[in-house]
Amino acid sequence: MGVITDEARGWAEKEFPRFIFTVTARDIAQFAHATEATDQVHFDAEAARAAGFHDVVAPALFPYVIRMQASNLVDRTRLEPDGSPSADVPPIPTRRAMAGETSVELGDPIVAGDVITVEKRVLDLYEKEGRSGPLVFVQMEFTFHNQHGRLVARELFTRIYR
Repeated sequence: MGVITDEARGWAEKEFPRFIFTVTARDIAQFAHATEATDQVHFDAEAARAAGFHDVVAPALFPYVIRMQASNLVDRTRLEPDGSPSADVPPIPTRRAMAGETSVELGDPIVAGDVITVEKRVLDLYEKEGRSGPLVFVQMEFTFHNQHGRLVARELFTRIYR
């Protein structure tokens, strides 16, 4: 084994740029339609206010939309063959990637007009021997805070490289 080099371990201490996303009512409506969320609080500001929100509110897993924008809105020249942004791939001699375990902790609801800041950090890199060779597991944490500094979501995500 030994696929994870000192350079790759150093990647775990790398500071990633923050990503800022301003949420619009249209973003919320598009995600609600795509996920078949039909509650009017996702589409109608009056219904949302009647439910205690100051504007339309996003369905629970909307932070995923923000994270995908954060990592994937890069120039095509910065993409790996599998479509992953090169800045998102650790320096290991494996390039085939697949998603592993994901867990999400939800905080305050996201409403139209919120400005969400996403921060990423690598929690761990480790390897195991698979049937077709070494597998590298990269555990990441994404935190999402609104403009008031309140947590709206925390996602723990594992990507597996082989």
